Amino acid sequence: MTHFAIHTSDGAQFTDGPPDFGKNSTKFEGFQGKVKTFVFSEDGKRFAWIADGQVFVVEAPSWERIGSLKHPRAQEICFSPQGNYLAIWESYVKTTDQSQIQPNLSVYDVTGKKPLKSFFQQSQVNWQPQWTNDETVFARSVTNEVHFYKADDLQNIVEKKILQKVRSFSISPSTATHYVTFFVPSIKGAPAYVHLYRYPNFKEASNALANKSFFKVDTIDSFWNKQSTACLLLTAAEMDKSGTSYYGEHMLFYLNTRGDSTRVTFSKPGNIHSVSWCPNGQEFFAVYGTMPSKATLYNHKCEAIAEFGSGARNTVLVNPVGNIALVGGFGNIAARFETWDIAARKKIGETECPDSTSFSWSPCGQYMLTATCSPRLRVNNGYKMWHYTAVLLHESFVNELYAAQWIPDPEAAKPFTISTTPVTGIESSIVAASKQKYILPSQRGAKGPVGLTNTEKKFLSEVDDPTKNEAPAQLSKSALKNKKKREAAKKKREEEGEAEKGGNNWREAGPPETAAPVKSFAANIELTGDPEKDKKIKNLKKKLDAIAKLKGEQENGKTLEKNQLDKIATEEKLIKDLEELTL
Repeated sequence: MTHFAIHTSDGAQFTDGPPDFGKNSTKFEGFQGKVKTFVFSEDGKRFAWIADGQVFVVEAPSWERIGSLKHPRAQEICFSPQGNYLAIWESYVKTTDQSQIQPNLSVYDVTGKKPLKSFFQQSQVNWQPQWTNDETVFARSVTNEVHFYKADDLQNIVEKKILQKVRSFSISPSTATHYVTFFVPSIKGAPAYVHLYRYPNFKEASNALANKSFFKVDTIDSFWNKQSTACLLLTAAEMDKSGTSYYGEHMLFYLNTRGDSTRVTFSKPGNIHSVSWCPNGQEFFAVYGTMPSKATLYNHKCEAIAEFGSGARNTVLVNPVGNIALVGGFGNIAARFETWDIAARKKIGETECPDSTSFSWSPCGQYMLTATCSPRLRVNNGYKMWHYTAVLLHESFVNELYAAQWIPDPEAAKPFTISTTPVTGIESSIVAASKQKYILPSQRGAKGPVGLTNTEKKFLSEVDDPTKNEAPAQLSKSALKNKKKREAAKKKREEEGEAEKGGNNWREAGPPETAAPVKSFAANIELTGDPEKDKKIKNLKKKLDAIAKLKGEQENGKTLEKNQLDKIATEEKLIKDLEELTL
């Protein structure tokens, strides 16, 4: 059975996953009160939260409180991988005279229930210290240096790496041999670079196992595989000087402990939205490119080995078992996801999950938890449970939900047979927004508006035809004169047409004659002697002659093209222009 924790305005509590939704089979009674944040250790054996100016810690399986620490300004907490150590970050403040500054990063031995040391950590960004998975090494970054300690003794620095302007570092999640990457951004036009070392052999630059340098890089995110044999570096530049992306420019690099360093190339231009290692450590996914973005599986040689479609997606996450990949869109695009059978390269299911702000796989790899959390969204706050076939199993809504998180259980990730048959689920109670195009009531197939008064019907008819009740425009003397001329010319053309149709109806047998072409109104127009006017008159006569020819073809039964009909429609305007020139 799976369990997860939720953080609401009422406090923090545990609840059961499938099949007993809404129950709590754990022994944790919850905490009633205002909770700032909570966190689990990676093995799921310990749980801590901040409330009432204190940090509380409980321990599985009884989830009894094993201690509390007074930290009135505590904002962030984190466990070491096995939960034996706890780090607490408080707001960085100075005294009024600024003569005394209190350390704001405290590290405790949870098992021994004793403080180890307090440090100064001004920035909340990347405040977390790092441990190796076996919890033998502790490390933290200071100005131009990275300090390494024995995890149980923080009084003495064991190793130190000095690098001017070092921006960040990353320790491999290993339990035996440990590796570290160091990132230094560009300084005075020099390229930025990342060095990969084996701990603690980083005294000399020549000891680096792998190196990678690059331009246009401001920050780096490091993603180690589970075996600690390779690392993906997702680089980001805040500004894309080519102007192709508002979100800057991204690149992805692969480094391994054998010394290989490769840039991963993509088949579509655009940013790299998400990367995820498979648990086997030999393959990884990437979602990349302008929308619709692509999802591709790569091997350890950075070769594309499978494509997983394209669409509006910016996230990929492989389940703990390593047989299903979630590919979806969250955040600034419509929330939806697809699940794929990695081995079969086959889509299992897809669905929409509106307003989701967080998502995660269950420890067993068969369920997904999505949540709509405040303050990101303040409507429809709650969480939903999904089966890997993209079927909704359970949903729950709360007043204010701040977080929903699975209780880690590394032993739950066991292989299972994937089924593409959807399980029995439920319909969401959230009414989805209509995607149908809005159609005016008068155009919905009804003869007219129903249940309206005569005044309303008259108003709607006037809206539909705004020219219906318009008063006739008052014409000037010249316009009235031109109108009379056009009417006389039209009458003359009609009389000539009737004359051509009448006359002697008896004819001798012979070959059929073609109908006479329509006579152009411009044929009787004479030149004025003014070179400028005559040039315009000739141009207008040429256009009217072409129109007359088209009208003749139309009367003979020829079907005209749209552009030819449009040309005929301009005849009246051309005649008016011609008359104004000959006045």
